[in-house]
Amino acid sequence: MNTSRWLGLLMVVLVSGCAGNPPFSVEKLVMVDRGLTPQQVSQNNIAPKTTVLWGGVIVGSSNMSDYTELTVLGYPLDSGQRPETARAPIGRFLVRRSEYLEPLIYAPKREITVMGMVEEIKEGRVGDSLYRYPIVQTDRIYLWPLRSAGASRFSIGVGVGIVR
Repeated sequence: MNTSRWLGLLMVVLVSGCAGNPPFSVEKLVMVDRGLTPQQVSQNNIAPKTTVLWGGVIVGSSNMSDYTELTVLGYPLDSGQRPETARAPIGRFLVRRSEYLEPLIYAPKREITVMGMVEEIKEGRVGDSLYRYPIVQTDRIYLWPLRSAGASRFSIGVGVGIVR
């Protein structure tokens, strides 16, 4: 092969390495209602029993006898399905998963994206105010790597992402 072909192939590999893969594939997102926000569900006070893709920042967690419940402050998602925390929040929601999640790993201020079914609405409190939390039952949670403070968000690399 000549040099220009090798350079072209190298550029393709480098560019594909820069493109972040969203944690949930297009095939899994077919049934997702992308227009529904946690705030809309809590205001309507009716669980739509629909599949959603929501993300945000963990506010708290509780481990019960048969499930873990995460309280999340929701944010819009970017094209890579990561919460855009620089934008305005879109409401709070609860995530339930039928297994133990370690609270030191799924800790406050960690970013997550979940795909699951809005099952019900639970009344709770934010400070002294009453709040209606949509509950998303899921087995699909993506915990985002921590962002480095002051670090550039640009990187070049080749690797494999794992979704649990």
